[in-house]
Amino acid sequence: MRIVVLLAVAGACASVAAGAARTPVVVAKIKVGAATAPCAAAGGAGFVWVSEYASPFLLKINPHTNKIVKKIGIGYGSCGLGYGAGSLWIEDTSSSTISRVAARTGKRVAAVKVGSQPYDATFAYGSAWATSYGSGDVERIDPARNKVVQRYPLALATGLVAAFGSIWAAGQDGVVRIDPATNRAVATIPVDGGAGWTAASDDAVWVTTTTGLARIDPETNQLAAAIPLGTAALGDPAVVAGKVWVPKIRANAVAVIDPATNQVVATVKAGTGPFVVTEIAGEAWIPSWKGRDIWRVKP
Repeated sequence: MRIVVLLAVAGACASVAAGAARTPVVVAKIKVGAATAPCAAAGGAGFVWVSEYASPFLLKINPHTNKIVKKIGIGYGSCGLGYGAGSLWIEDTSSSTISRVAARTGKRVAAVKVGSQPYDATFAYGSAWATSYGSGDVERIDPARNKVVQRYPLALATGLVAAFGSIWAAGQDGVVRIDPATNRAVATIPVDGGAGWTAASDDAVWVTTTTGLARIDPETNQLAAAIPLGTAALGDPAVVAGKVWVPKIRANAVAVIDPATNQVVATVKAGTGPFVVTEIAGEAWIPSWKGRDIWRVKP
C-alpha cells in the first residue's frame, strides 16, 4: 500500500469560521484498495483498525508509521466497530454477524449471530453491543459466551454510543437509553423523523436527524438543542478535541460544531464520501467510504 504523509497541508480545511482556535491539519492519507469502501475506525492495543464495507477485511494500521500491517478476513458489509475484552467487535451487515477479532493474534475467533442487518457495534460496560436495523432491536453480547443475551426493541435501529453509564441507541422511535446494570430501557427520547447516528461529549449525547444534529441532555433525557445542517446525508459523528465532527457524505466534508454555542464553527475538507468520524488519541480518523484512502486529521 502506498502512503502519502503530509506534514502540513495548506488549505486542507475549508471555511473555518471565526472563533476556531486553529485550522485542522491532514497529517496522513493512507491508501487502500480500489472499491473496498473503508468505513469506520477504532483504536485498540496500540493500533488503529479500519473496517472495509465492500471487502471482507479488517485493516490493522500502525499509527506510528501510518502503514497497513495486516488484513484480517471478516464478513462482508462491515462498518461499525469497537474495542474491548482484548478484541475488535465488527458488525457484518451482509451476514448478520458480529465478527470478533483477537487484537493480539489478529485472528477472527468468533462470528456472533445477531439480528438482520446490524448497523453499528461497540464495546462498553463489559459487553459488546449491536444495533439490528432489519430486526429492529439493540442486542447485548456476552463476551464470555460470544452470544446475544439481551434484546431491546427499537425500530430501524442504527447508531449507538456508550456514555453517562448508559447505552444510547438511535432509531425510528428516537433515542433509547439502556441501563446496562439493570438490563432495562429507562428512557425514550422522541426525535422528529427518527434518529440516525450518535456521539457523546462531556455533558451531552448527540444524534443526527433528517435536518441536522440534535443535542440531548442526559440529566433530563430531553432534547436541548437542534443544529440545522441541511438535508444532505449525514454520517456517524464523533467528538474530537471538544467539538462535534459530523460527516457530510455527499459534500466530502465534515461540519464541526462547538458544544459551547451549538453553532457550526468550521467545515473541514475530507476524502470522497466520508461516512464515519472516529476520535483516536485526540485526532480524527476519517475513512473515505466512497474513495480509496483514510484521512488522519489533527484538530
